[in-house]
Amino acid sequence: MGRRELLLLVGGLWLLANSLYLASTAEASFIYIGNVLLHVLLGLVFVAWGIWQFYKVPRLSLGWLLIGLTSASGIALIITGASRPYRWLLITHIAVSILTAAWGANWLAQYAQRHGRFKPLVLPVWVLVLGLLGAVLVGQLRHVSAATAKIRNPPLPPLSMEEEGAGKGGPFWPSSARTPMNRFIPSEFFLGSEQCGECHRDIYEQWKSSAHRFASFNNQFYRRTIEHMQEIAGVQPSKWCAGCHDHALLFSGMFERPARELLHLPEAHAGLSCVSCHAITRVHSTMGNADFTIAYPALHVLASSENPWIRWIDRFVTRVDPEPHRRTFMKPFMRNSSEFCSACHKVHLDVPVNHYRWVRGLNEYDNWQASGVSGQGARSFYYPPQPQTCVDCHMPLVDSKDPGNRNGKVHSHRFASANSALAYVNRDWAQLNEVRKFLEGSVSVDIFAATPAMVDTGVPMWRRLSNPPRASSTFAVGEESDDAAIAFIRNVGEVAAPVEKVAPFARPGDTVRLDVVVRTRRVG
Repeated sequence: MGRRELLLLVGGLWLLANSLYLASTAEASFIYIGNVLLHVLLGLVFVAWGIWQFYKVPRLSLGWLLIGLTSASGIALIITGASRPYRWLLITHIAVSILTAAWGANWLAQYAQRHGRFKPLVLPVWVLVLGLLGAVLVGQLRHVSAATAKIRNPPLPPLSMEEEGAGKGGPFWPSSARTPMNRFIPSEFFLGSEQCGECHRDIYEQWKSSAHRFASFNNQFYRRTIEHMQEIAGVQPSKWCAGCHDHALLFSGMFERPARELLHLPEAHAGLSCVSCHAITRVHSTMGNADFTIAYPALHVLASSENPWIRWIDRFVTRVDPEPHRRTFMKPFMRNSSEFCSACHKVHLDVPVNHYRWVRGLNEYDNWQASGVSGQGARSFYYPPQPQTCVDCHMPLVDSKDPGNRNGKVHSHRFASANSALAYVNRDWAQLNEVRKFLEGSVSVDIFAATPAMVDTGVPMWRRLSNPPRASSTFAVGEESDDAAIAFIRNVGEVAAPVEKVAPFARPGDTVRLDVVVRTRRVG
């Protein structure tokens, strides 16, 4: 074995150790990026060596077949990347690489046995080969277990708003939002959605029309609300709103100033950007009020760099090895999780915000959970064939060639809901059409009875016979709530129903009493 063969052996050990690190880690760090680039470089060196050796002495064998498959799949990954549509290619490359490494370890053992050289290296090489196989298997098992991660509520809720989030001394209070160590995040982080659109073009174009995009002062309804609130209560209480609406301003510390001084800044028109959701690292409860932690990824300095070479390296590494990017911006609890949405789609106010008392604000999460749509509502009279989450309705699957697509589909980021006014004032007819399609069939109105009005019999029918509780609570409203006054329905008397059976007759000028049933069909 000459010097070139010795260099090849040393390089092979480096490549094997490098592969073991990449298979066992997949972390978003500068060290990991360096190892990805080293892996590509070492791989290309081995490809060049293999081509040269095969050119000098063409021969067919199992070893050359494995080397050829490893080289071909590696070069293909450099060209195509390893995004989800090409995941099969990545799996192929890993499988044949392990087989090639095992063949090489076996060849080294035979060579050491025949020539009495490099015997001390045989055991470490086999350890690296088996370690690589184990790292791949453990990584897959870890991925499967992580997919079951859920958002869990603490044993006891806070007793007051002063205990929520980072507490009264936190920089974002009375919002419950927080950052690691309560440090500010550069506002530029929330202005980079267009960079996300370089790869995720379809999703970016959908988001540009969504209500999330117009969550901040680029929404004139919200802008005027904040201005009015600050005129009455000052800036500090309005941070309660900013935790879900103004991330570029709040987490950068810019929200210390009144809204009227911020209206001209790009941060005031950022809305909820891609990272407003995807940079959240933890949701602490389903209490709402932005009860989450959002973090600034260390590698964002590469993605946002103005140096074209640094940005090229960032894009290249993300394309050939997207796993760290996916783990950073797609946490397991984000997948089809209504609890994730509860962070902002459920709020309450208390003295620090309204200088009055505890009051429930919007509560879409509890309403969904208590309805039949969730599959958890015990008293609902309507259940869909399958339980549905927020994502099922508001982020339906649409055709896309996005790098993260599954079978040619991604979840729509238009977030179509009942908000037709925003699309109308923005003159966004495509978004308005999506909202209309979402609403069609969501509610049914049935005329059950059409009865001629009769003289009052004095015998009323009541919905309830005792006074219900009056206190606001964390529980749902609507069909699951007891927080409603006694409702007078109508006097007992003659009923002409159902209308399609009895076909009641009425003349012009007659007074007719209608019994109408309104039902939600596929909304929570």
